[in-house]
Amino acid sequence: MTNTLAVIKIGTNTLTTPDAQLDLNVMRNLVSQMGEAITRGQKLILVTSGAITCGAQALEFKPKSITEKQAAAAVGQILLMQQYTQFFGEKGIQVGQILLTKDCMQDPIRKRNTQNTISTLLEHGAIPIINENDSVATDEIGAKFGDNDELSASVAKLVQADQLILLTDIDGLYTANPKLDPTATLISDIPVVTPEILALVQDTDNGRSRGGMTSKLTCAKDAAQAGITVTLANGRKPEVIRDILIGVSVGTRVARHDK
Repeated sequence: MTNTLAVIKIGTNTLTTPDAQLDLNVMRNLVSQMGEAITRGQKLILVTSGAITCGAQALEFKPKSITEKQAAAAVGQILLMQQYTQFFGEKGIQVGQILLTKDCMQDPIRKRNTQNTISTLLEHGAIPIINENDSVATDEIGAKFGDNDELSASVAKLVQADQLILLTDIDGLYTANPKLDPTATLISDIPVVTPEILALVQDTDNGRSRGGMTSKLTCAKDAAQAGITVTLANGRKPEVIRDILIGVSVGTRVARHDK
């Protein structure tokens, strides 16, 4: 595990409760697992969602318009970083915040600057914590960008990560919707994300998360084609990050393609 680089994306449904409250117990547990991995030599980059939900909770309103979502993100991002700073600090790990928009991955100069900032943070033992800059951009807030799924895949490709771990509130991809079909079984390994694989997905909208399994599989396909192993797993399972990093079969694994 030492000297490998992994990007871990934590989705809104993992970080928050069904009533849209920030779940500090889950967050502390995930940070604890990441902290232990870092002390063992693992290099990690965290892509986090949840800012809009956290901000809406603090402002005591349910954002509907783009402007309201931007305001909620502005407040929520501070709250998220306060908690991450505290929890990682308890492990003796410094954090660095990076807020990105799509042009940071498209403009050559901004892309290089982003890469340099991430690399420097890692060199100094800090963990880069990345989120969409929802408070100043509007195209990311809609369905186009997903719940940071596309962003996490873009970051993984930018830094040439070895692994991309997508944590959500379900165990992975099933042969059918397990909530509707008791015979549905978890698909542990996907050699290639095909149209037939995507056709298995039955996404639902809970009003909080902007991604879904289709978004995750699409981004997993993109990352796998760049030579990155991708794992989709339940972020609320005990030791999920630890298990994935040491090679235990967890969730759904999308095999990387040879570069």
